[in-house]
Amino acid sequence: MTTTVMRCARALASGLGLCVCMAAPVAQAMAVAGGAGEPGRRQAAATPPPAATHAAAASPTLDLVAARLDAVDPSGASVTVRGQRVTLHPSALRVLDARGQAVGVRQLRAGQQVRLALEPLPEGMASPASAAAAATARRIVLIFIDA
Repeated sequence: MTTTVMRCARALASGLGLCVCMAAPVAQAMAVAGGAGEPGRRQAAATPPPAATHAAAASPTLDLVAARLDAVDPSGASVTVRGQRVTLHPSALRVLDARGQAVGVRQLRAGQQVRLALEPLPEGMASPASAAAAATARRIVLIFIDA
């Protein structure tokens, strides 16, 4: 083990570009640059970067659900989907036609095939039991008109 360390130290001193150190059964390669920040050279990171940042993991995603509109009530700001009345979000709602152009709620008709997204669950509602209870209180924030 000490001879491997000595070889690595000699390789560093002699300015070799690559030193392979064997520690236990795992081989670890580390690139050695002539100095910190030498242009045109890469340096190996001591620890790999995390797979996902905390900010990306914390940002909510919208899941689209294909459905057929049973009834539309623009004045009541709601639609009926699969027999359930669902409220439209008053400020965050976006309705897009098949070309991706923004249209108004008045373009929605009963019998239309749509894909819709409900607002994300609040942070405290991560458990399945509380998620089921909050599902009826969630509002629609996005509607894609398919046909």
